[in-house]
Amino acid sequence: MTLAHRPETPVPAEPAVPAADPVLCVEAAVTSVTRLCPSFRRITLAGPELGTLSPALIGDGGLTRCRDAYVKLLVPPPGRAPERADLSAGLREGWFARPAEERGWMRTYTVRSVRRTVLGGVPVPELVIDVVVHGGHGQDGPGSRWARTVAPGERVYLLGPGPQERPWAAWDHGGARRVLAVGDETAAPALMSVAEEFTETAHGPAQDGARPRLDVVLEVPHAEDVAAHRLLADLPDVRLHVLPRAGGGGRAGHGHRAAVRLAHLLELPGSAVDDVLAGRRPQRGLAVAEDPSEPRAWSVAAPARPDVPYVFLAGESGTVKALRRLCVDAAGIPKEHVSFMGYWRQGQAES
Repeated sequence: MTLAHRPETPVPAEPAVPAADPVLCVEAAVTSVTRLCPSFRRITLAGPELGTLSPALIGDGGLTRCRDAYVKLLVPPPGRAPERADLSAGLREGWFARPAEERGWMRTYTVRSVRRTVLGGVPVPELVIDVVVHGGHGQDGPGSRWARTVAPGERVYLLGPGPQERPWAAWDHGGARRVLAVGDETAAPALMSVAEEFTETAHGPAQDGARPRLDVVLEVPHAEDVAAHRLLADLPDVRLHVLPRAGGGGRAGHGHRAAVRLAHLLELPGSAVDDVLAGRRPQRGLAVAEDPSEPRAWSVAAPARPDVPYVFLAGESGTVKALRRLCVDAAGIPKEHVSFMGYWRQGQAES
């Protein structure tokens, strides 16, 4: 007797796992507002929806140093309630395509740190952001005005990386044993987070018997801003240089004092600073053509090597370009080992 062929039972396919959104719009509540100093307000934002963002940003419950990771805050127009951005058709169609008087503005802020707090009896993530504020008189932009007037209990919406994404960040000193990080007040949260992380890990095991050496140069608007930017410990391998633009010896141009200190750390002559701030390549006297409509400078360094310094530059775009010329053209640091981020550009708004 011949047995009829019995077809094999098909194996059910694995259910498809939907891809997570790369960008999320999440709601948070303002939990505190603190005046750190004349130029900065510290604002904390908390809520359960923050827990849906990238775990690499939010952390696992303890205090998380975020280095230069950032989120985007949606600032509503005056007199209008904040609204969640509809990202179902993409950010351009869901937000930028709307008239500014309806949607408001988008501002980028580095996350100073992340911790946990209790909101409504439930443990939730809490982001700390330090926002630069101006003294009014026509200088205030939407972000500065928001930071000066926002109060605890108000609702805000943020854009951040989705749960399967890396944090939006560029810092990666790799195995470099010599690290330099330089920026203006808009880079203060990133630079302070980096300095604190180095300070907290300074007592751990050294790499191959040698401990990385970090110099952080932070230029702030006023002498009164200096005291708010200090480290809890003074260590020979972690040096923080906070330089006021105004006060003491008068007022310097944007980026001048940071450039002078960076040149000193790189053992460069003062003429190199004069060249780069005047838009010339140092030692060559060649003018560098600058296009005012050019997008803000942004380039991430290649993986670091122990024998080559790692340089991180952030702040106003024109100043960042000048500092990069100081490092690459004058000091001879390979450009592949310099991360430079133009967080903003004088005379141009973000949105």
